[in-house]
Amino acid sequence: MNKHRVIFVPGLASDGRLWQPVIDRLSDIVEPTVARCSGDSIADFADEILADAPAKFAIAGISMGGYVALEVARRGDARLAGVALLNTNARPASPLQVQRSTAFLEDARRGLFDMVADKLAEIVAGGKAEVATLAAAMTRTVGRDGYLRLQRAVLDRLDQRSELRRIAVPTLVIAGDEDRISAPSLANEIARSVPGAVLEIFPCGHLSTVEVPEMVAASLRDWLSRRVDGAA
Repeated sequence: MNKHRVIFVPGLASDGRLWQPVIDRLSDIVEPTVARCSGDSIADFADEILADAPAKFAIAGISMGGYVALEVARRGDARLAGVALLNTNARPASPLQVQRSTAFLEDARRGLFDMVADKLAEIVAGGKAEVATLAAAMTRTVGRDGYLRLQRAVLDRLDQRSELRRIAVPTLVIAGDEDRISAPSLANEIARSVPGAVLEIFPCGHLSTVEVPEMVAASLRDWLSRRVDGAA
């Protein structure tokens, strides 16, 4: 059986470990690539993905990765077969997010990166100890300079809401009912605006791919098998 070529985009200060539990469960139908996001902006990350993308592919992004996936989708590349948006939103950074993230940037610059890594992990984990341990480990692997670059890109992201109706590929939107960073209402905003989008809300927080990987994988499997024409 031909496999679906899927590009998985991690979130802020994370790596392929954020997607691995899902990738493992889709190994029979997916040929995965994890995006590098080595540039300086969301647009740069999309440029990198499209420069290396195969003749037909789907993209799945979580949190920051969702901003990147939206940027790829709105460009209308003929190779794109579908987009999955997890625990993300189409809005620019809110004043509260700008204030908090700017404080983290300043702390990281003045030698408090380990403290920032732990605080970020606490925020995204929502009280789940194992998730917090993984999140902190990924942030430390990304490193101080990588975190600074990615955080600035997230803060500078554009408002994508006006672009949503232009997305013309099968779109899956996944939210967590306990997500305090990208609330289900923000996912619903995307799903209402993208023509034909499907919305699923799972019992989890912000990092659905490691909190409920079996549910995320089942949803992606159904979406890829029934709606996405992206097999190699």
